[in-house]
Amino acid sequence: MSAEASAKRTKADAIRDPQAIIGRRIGQEVLSKLSELNSRYLKGVPNGWCVVMKDCDLAGLDLRGLNFSHAHFIACSFEGADLEDARFIGANLFSAKFDGANLTRTDFTQADLRGACFENAELADARLDGADLRRGVVIRADGIHSNREHSSFRNASMRGTKLAECKLLGADFEGAALSGVNLHGADLRGANFAGAELKGVELSGANLSDADFRRAIMDENTVAGGDMMRATKARTAPGPDRMMRMLEQHIIWIQTSQRQGARADFSNMDLSRVDFSRAVLASALFKGAILADANFQSAILAAADFRDAILLRANLTNADLRGADLRGASMKDARQDGMKTGEMSGLKLATKT
Repeated sequence: MSAEASAKRTKADAIRDPQAIIGRRIGQEVLSKLSELNSRYLKGVPNGWCVVMKDCDLAGLDLRGLNFSHAHFIACSFEGADLEDARFIGANLFSAKFDGANLTRTDFTQADLRGACFENAELADARLDGADLRRGVVIRADGIHSNREHSSFRNASMRGTKLAECKLLGADFEGAALSGVNLHGADLRGANFAGAELKGVELSGANLSDADFRRAIMDENTVAGGDMMRATKARTAPGPDRMMRMLEQHIIWIQTSQRQGARADFSNMDLSRVDFSRAVLASALFKGAILADANFQSAILAAADFRDAILLRANLTNADLRGADLRGASMKDARQDGMKTGEMSGLKLATKT
């Protein structure tokens, strides 16, 4: 059977295949034989077989360079596996798990990846052009199903990953690092980018309606290249003059015991790279703010509210954070040398994490 014919095989036909492998742990030797059978099938060579698996465990296996194009791996686990240069073109990987896997240059072009998970995976130069990554879940005969229904790239490393024209409705990119990623023409409606960092990401022609970028770190080229009008974004940082007034009013607010001036409220603002060094911002509000690469060296931040803030690579050297609320905050790669935490002198208010 030719590759073209194999691509037309329906999922229903595949599951009815009497040779289908269901609920098994697959070993390395068996995997090699299955790869050979699938390659013969793709070439139309006799005694080939389009691989069909459901709910099988392939975690930790070596799939480097193997060709499983048009094969079926429904609800299978590839967690921690090495799939470098492997091919899954047009494959059915519905609700598959690739958490922690090496997917460098793996080819998933036009694959069915609905409900697939790539959390903490390495996706450098991986190809997912035209793949379907919408919501999907497999319900087993016992009624048990995965708690994860939307495709997830949480905390994944994505450098040069190709996702052009992908269906990514509701996909989760929380905490992911996207550099040079191509999302041209992708459907990203309702996608979540909380805590994600986007550098040089191609968003031209992408549908960003209701996509959540409120806590995303984006460079200017990424923002300028996409239609962000219908996306949810962080509040714009105040200009220099307004920032100075806010800091002055905040000090007055502190000195007059909240009777005059105004409390500094930076909640949900994008304050990336802002210099707050030595600033007096005790009890200031930074809830949900983006503070990537911000400088808080020697700043007074006692009792400040940093809940759910993004402090990626922030400089907190010698900053006073006693009594501050850091619950839900991301402190990844933040400099914390000499940072003061704990209970404030004379008050029953301690740092919360």
